[in-house]
Amino acid sequence: MRRAGLVAGLVVLLAVLLGVLRMNEDIDGEVDAAMALAGVVARLGNLAQAEDDEVIASLRQLLGTQPLRHLELQVHAADGRLLLGPPAPAPVARPLGWLLALHRELLSAPDSRRVAWTVPRPGGAPWTVALAASHDSERREAMVSLLGMLLLLGLCVAGLLLAMRWNLRRALAPLGRLLDAIAGIEAHQPQAVRSLPTMPIRELEAVALALRHLGSAIESAEAQRRLLSQQVLTLQEDERARLARELHDEFGQRLTALRVDAAWLARRVADQPSLKAVVDGMSQQCERVQQDIRSLLVRLQPFGVVSDAEPAGESLSRLTALLHRLVAGWATPGREAATAYRLDLAWQDAGNGAEQPWPEPALADRLCLPRPLLLAIYRISQEALTNVARHADATQVVLRLQCSGVAAPDAALAVAWSVCDDGLGLPSAEAALRRGNGIAGIQERVWALGGELQVGPAGAASSRPGLCLAAQLQTRLLPSGAARLLA
Repeated sequence: MRRAGLVAGLVVLLAVLLGVLRMNEDIDGEVDAAMALAGVVARLGNLAQAEDDEVIASLRQLLGTQPLRHLELQVHAADGRLLLGPPAPAPVARPLGWLLALHRELLSAPDSRRVAWTVPRPGGAPWTVALAASHDSERREAMVSLLGMLLLLGLCVAGLLLAMRWNLRRALAPLGRLLDAIAGIEAHQPQAVRSLPTMPIRELEAVALALRHLGSAIESAEAQRRLLSQQVLTLQEDERARLARELHDEFGQRLTALRVDAAWLARRVADQPSLKAVVDGMSQQCERVQQDIRSLLVRLQPFGVVSDAEPAGESLSRLTALLHRLVAGWATPGREAATAYRLDLAWQDAGNGAEQPWPEPALADRLCLPRPLLLAIYRISQEALTNVARHADATQVVLRLQCSGVAAPDAALAVAWSVCDDGLGLPSAEAALRRGNGIAGIQERVWALGGELQVGPAGAASSRPGLCLAAQLQTRLLPSGAARLLA
């Protein structure tokens, strides 16, 4: 409003200056016209003492230099012949001439008022002198004044519009940043809100302040939720550890006792082939049960029972071995034989993005990752492969783990995880995330580590859409010696 007021004030000042100049010009014009009329009257008063041609020439010269305003001088001889008429009007520009003609035809009624008198002439018949009303000069002056006022008004409107446009562009320019901040909140990226600059408009600054408070509140709530999720997942792992210990302690001892008893019974019935075959079958069944329990213990506690005094990391080679074992378990002949499972391990240099070989076992033993991260990767891989086996009806499944960074202790590392198949896909990813514990559990684990799970079609070469679960996780390699090495 201040800028618009400044423009309006400048236009008013310009109007006053132009009005003063126009007033001086009008005063000079009126005075000149009055003096011209006085000169004409003086010349007409001396008609009796001058010759005809001399009088007409002097009047024409006077009217040529100082034309009358609002009047036309006409001199007629006694026989009606026009001796002197009004001078030809000065040419005007075509648009102005059109406007003057339009006003003359439509809005200006003819004016027949005139003052006439006779002037005697020496040695001849008297002349008739007439002064008739003329609207043309005043019409032209009024039209020029109107056009000037309209031009000034147009300049004022244009100036106000330009000021308003500049003000609006300057005031609304930060709206893009506010929209980006809102989109960042929606995408769970609070840094877009934290980077909001100070707004130039008080109202927009109030909106930005509210967004900053909202972003801080959402960030705090997400941090608390992540902590709660980590605690819930820790409780789940603790419960799995308790079950693993009970299975190991209870079933392990009882199965060992059964196998000892079966061995003793086999020796006692060595001379009875039919009974010995039954006892040997019992011993083999006990051995299979023990193997199944060991496999179950690995699934419950992939890193074994960990005490608080042990290091907080695990070696990369341990994760590699577990993933190989997990994929090999699903690829076992006789289990989903129509589905081919593949583990794809890749390492990229953070500097140039070039593909590098996966670290050798000797180096992988020294690359230590946080145990929660490795456990989460194992669990989400386990759950994803289980979902594929149960629901996807796929022929190809690829578990891919790609690390980007420098293969050195205490270096930043970006971990890209994905499981893609060529199966039936999902009719609705949102419904799948709300239903059950499969993909929703994977999302919860990924989110608890600060990542986001992406669910979408795999773009399989077959006619079926397939499904691809992908997540990006950020971590740091732990210092050497912070992980337990494989025995």
